[in-house]
Amino acid sequence: MLDIYLEIQEPIHYTTVAEQLNLSKYTAYDMLRLLEEKGYVESIYETRGEGPGRASVLFQPTQKAKETFKKLAGDEIISLEEAKGRIVSKIAVGEFEDAKLAEDILLQVEAGLDDVLYCTDLISDLVTRLRVLGRHRVMDYYASAILALIEKKNAGGLDLLPGFMLGLASGQSNAVELTDNVLKRIRNYGILLDRMDKEARDSLGNMLSKVIAPLKHG
Repeated sequence: MLDIYLEIQEPIHYTTVAEQLNLSKYTAYDMLRLLEEKGYVESIYETRGEGPGRASVLFQPTQKAKETFKKLAGDEIISLEEAKGRIVSKIAVGEFEDAKLAEDILLQVEAGLDDVLYCTDLISDLVTRLRVLGRHRVMDYYASAILALIEKKNAGGLDLLPGFMLGLASGQSNAVELTDNVLKRIRNYGILLDRMDKEARDSLGNMLSKVIAPLKHG
């Protein structure tokens, strides 16, 4: 955020952040709103040109962001790239004071790289867990119904899929660990699915069909 701000010297539209980080515009917007909640950026509304029109939401770093940047970067910085390298390293080892924020931002980035692929990977991981647990026969029983649900390619049907599979994949020995790890991804899955247009949902449905179909044969 600071990098882009220093370059253009004016508040930033979220689509600019999306382009710089190769993320969807929705993910970039959510990331900036999250940073705003934590006091690292502030939003302003600007109407460009004359006459009525919808105001654009722009973002700029706060004093808190600049102070945090300096604190994490440390002294005797030769270049901006060196500063960013130090900051990333410190966040990675837990030296950033808001670990939850760092985790949430990383989840947003992971989710935003490719919405359809992210959702497909989640279901693929759950299928793998079912195979490891020896529950592919259970999935064989449900596979036809699931495939029919996927074929409709509507948000309601696709949205139920990861929760249903999580229930099948959870055993007494791994339920807590599995639920803790996967629920975060299921939350992102739901957000991404809700925002997908028909073309993206069709693509997801086709990919999920290929993931689930082999289970019909055990």
